[in-house]
Amino acid sequence: MLTCQIEHAKKSKPGEEICGDSICVKKSSSRVVACVSDGLGSGVKACILSTLTTKMAATMLFHNVPFDEVFTSILKTLPICKVRWISYANLCCVVYDATINECTVVEYEFPVVLYLRNGELVNLDKEERCVEGRNILLSRVTPQENDLLFVMTDGVSQAGMGTPQFPLGFGLKNILKEIQSLLRHRLPPSDIVRHLVKLAEHLDRGTRGDDALAMVAQFRPLHVLNIFVGPPEDKSKDETMVRRFLSLSGKKVICGGTTAQIFERVLGKKVQIELDTTSFDSPPLGKLEGFELVTEGIVTLTQVFRHLENQQSQIGLATQKLLDLLFEADEINFVVGRAINPAHQNPLFSHDVSLKFRLVHDIARILRERGKIVNIEYC
Repeated sequence: MLTCQIEHAKKSKPGEEICGDSICVKKSSSRVVACVSDGLGSGVKACILSTLTTKMAATMLFHNVPFDEVFTSILKTLPICKVRWISYANLCCVVYDATINECTVVEYEFPVVLYLRNGELVNLDKEERCVEGRNILLSRVTPQENDLLFVMTDGVSQAGMGTPQFPLGFGLKNILKEIQSLLRHRLPPSDIVRHLVKLAEHLDRGTRGDDALAMVAQFRPLHVLNIFVGPPEDKSKDETMVRRFLSLSGKKVICGGTTAQIFERVLGKKVQIELDTTSFDSPPLGKLEGFELVTEGIVTLTQVFRHLENQQSQIGLATQKLLDLLFEADEINFVVGRAINPAHQNPLFSHDVSLKFRLVHDIARILRERGKIVNIEYC
């Protein structure tokens, strides 16, 4: 199953503190929506208009509202400049449905949309539609692994406008050549969009310049991580939950000594404890066939949380390995046992919630803030 990884970079117009170009991304394991808008002008006013546009579009599209209805609502909402008779914001929406492996791109007055496969430009078949008296371009494509879709505002394509080198701006052809050159040098997509925005900033020196935003959607396999934390509340369900956990696709991690013992008993295998990975403040890690990692529970999860919150820089090897797996994953599934160890109760909480539950909840919150898809199941 493929997913659509979104990366972007942006810059403000010289002299402005706020970028007038906006992006809004919403995603689940089966659906990714990314909307980019360029507000007319620059600064606060442009930022408000582009943010309103992207938020409306992304929210509606993520909840499967038809494209025509989405753009009808937005075009009715957006004001028209009475001097130039153009919209106060343009818009490009990318919607990827992983269940049918289809990517839909909808453009409204958008300057740069480039789809690349194996480093070569793919010309998308664009269907023209009329919504509220304005032309909308709609295209659909079936992505292949490592396809790239670049979306950029005119701050990139018109960078350097008026200079001797690029009197009409950097232009589409030069953007494409730059991307292809960087791909040949094996730069990751995230670095490519950052480079393009920095290049636009460089070309704008000595000119009035503009806001700029570059986004890339990379189609690649979905990375799933499953973490079993703590034993089930009902001991009679131990084997059922272990078998169910093993049936999940993706990498697997066991957190907790008691939990590891349950897996040992059900599977008839022994966890190999690597004592040389023990440090002053961190328990050792373990290995079990079929699992990426076996760790202690509360101490390891506490270190993970504190590191994510920038409260702790020194961490154990088991914690570092778990963090690496979390950062690599697109979707993280926690299976949390309800059995409560009285020794792990947090006296700071007056209500009857174990530290284990609170740690998983807080780690999930931070990961979601960083764009991860996180699911929690209790047993």
